Amino acid sequence: MLKVIKKIAHYSGLPSMLPVSETELAVILLNDRQITEINETYLRHQGPTDVISFDYIQDFQMNEFSPEDPYTVGELYISLDTAARQGKEYGKSVNDELLLYIVHGILHLCGYDDHNEKDIKEMRKAETRVLNQLHEELGAVELI
Repeated sequence: MLKVIKKIAHYSGLPSMLPVSETELAVILLNDRQITEINETYLRHQGPTDVISFDYIQDFQMNEFSPEDPYTVGELYISLDTAARQGKEYGKSVNDELLLYIVHGILHLCGYDDHNEKDIKEMRKAETRVLNQLHEELGAVELI
């Protein structure tokens, strides 16, 4: 999974946004109950969702950075329950949904948004580009 996430970050352009190369990205897999708690507590949205991204890139302080302690650029919280449910609804595997959620979450860290129609179109175009590059290089991608 780590190799795939690194490739997604690369194709998304995330490394070029970072002031240092010693970074980490947390990817946390949850169930619907757990992601609902995060969604309601931190985003004030009701119910479960597919992926939540917390971006810490703007919080980076060079004077506090140490190469021995990699900087966490963000956290992705992903619901496996939602991936299974939406995968079934869209005729996709849980694996493919999970892959899409990771791409989507990393694109949020890169500044993409999905709150209006124009932003959604840009996000979908970027998702497709990254997924195509990933499959072109790695072929079938199995995460779980």
